Amino acid sequence: MATVTDTAGRMTPEERRIVASTGVAHGLNHAVDLVYGTVLAVILIEFGTTEVVLGALATASWLAYAFAAVPAGEMADRLGSQRTVALSMGGAGVAALLAAAAPNVWVLGAALVLIGILGGLYHPAGLSLITRGVRSRARALGIHGAGGNLGTALAPALTAAVAGAWSWRGAFVVFAVLSLAVSIAAFRSPPDGEVTSSARARPRLRAQSLLVPLALMFVINACFGFVFRGLTLFLPLHLGESLGFDVFGFEPVVIGGAAATIALLFGVAGQYAGGEIGERFRRERLLVPAAALTIPPLIVMGLWDGWLLLIGASAFVFFNFLAQPTAVAMISDYAAERLQGRVYGLTSLTGFGVGAFAGLGGGFLAEGPGVGWVFVMMAGVALITVVCAVAINVYLLSRGDTPEGLSAV
Repeated sequence: MATVTDTAGRMTPEERRIVASTGVAHGLNHAVDLVYGTVLAVILIEFGTTEVVLGALATASWLAYAFAAVPAGEMADRLGSQRTVALSMGGAGVAALLAAAAPNVWVLGAALVLIGILGGLYHPAGLSLITRGVRSRARALGIHGAGGNLGTALAPALTAAVAGAWSWRGAFVVFAVLSLAVSIAAFRSPPDGEVTSSARARPRLRAQSLLVPLALMFVINACFGFVFRGLTLFLPLHLGESLGFDVFGFEPVVIGGAAATIALLFGVAGQYAGGEIGERFRRERLLVPAAALTIPPLIVMGLWDGWLLLIGASAFVFFNFLAQPTAVAMISDYAAERLQGRVYGLTSLTGFGVGAFAGLGGGFLAEGPGVGWVFVMMAGVALITVVCAVAINVYLLSRGDTPEGLSAV
């Protein structure tokens, strides 16, 4: 597979194909995952069940998504990242069709778990496809992340529109068809191959330097996962309760959802900007200020309301996703080429697995001192990422490791 960029640093046609296809797939992967939450109130009425049952189904689906990442990494390394992406998108599409046809809440629950399992195959495969097939990793990962953010931001609005015009089942059908189309396109694409050493974005660290920075990146990734789930779960509620805006007499839930979409769109810009600067500066040093800049907006979100809350939310989303392309690229910097899928499988497990508990921890705070304190708690979690990022720099400096002139792992 042709992967070497030209002397101007531009991507080859094959690299652009990989980045474009994974960006679309990433957006749809998150969009399918968000359909259920958007139509929860309608499902509650139709099936005559309780919030506890529907919440338990969501948790089961999230945990399935997290644990599927481990076999996904193995599949990406053995079967190929491209084929695993195709299987993930196609399988999630079929599972979404099952959800659309569910006659009762238990069949719906089974379909949601399948969406979790098959959707959970995506991240290790999509990320390893990029890191093995594109030279400018941080830039490519930024575009890939922007696709995911766009899907996350727009999916609730599109789902609500389809559900209003058709039904909640129709929303599952629409995203199922889109997922199946992406799967077919991925199956028809040439299988991925290995990047040659001349196409690497930067030399690797020595083998003896691998484990400590990689272990710290696992902690950082777990913190990112916790913050992401907490953000998507509690941001609409917090905005709806605390903005204090009266827009054409809309209900607070509608205002909160619309404001959350506006804030989440800043993540698209953050991912893209993060990918660009991740190619221009040493990534270890860049991660420290990028992670530190997320803390003040979280404190603002927790302690203020009105316009300051919306500005704080938008700033936090931008800086949070600014850091992510750099962090994801650093994982591939520390991992051996042949193990990229497995490593991304484990990082997806830690990120989405730990993230699944954000609802529990945040729920206790929201029910007690108030939902604003969920974001103060998240500021504490963000502080852990700063400490770990500093520790990586100190460790590498103490060993005299620099990105220049080191042999590949």
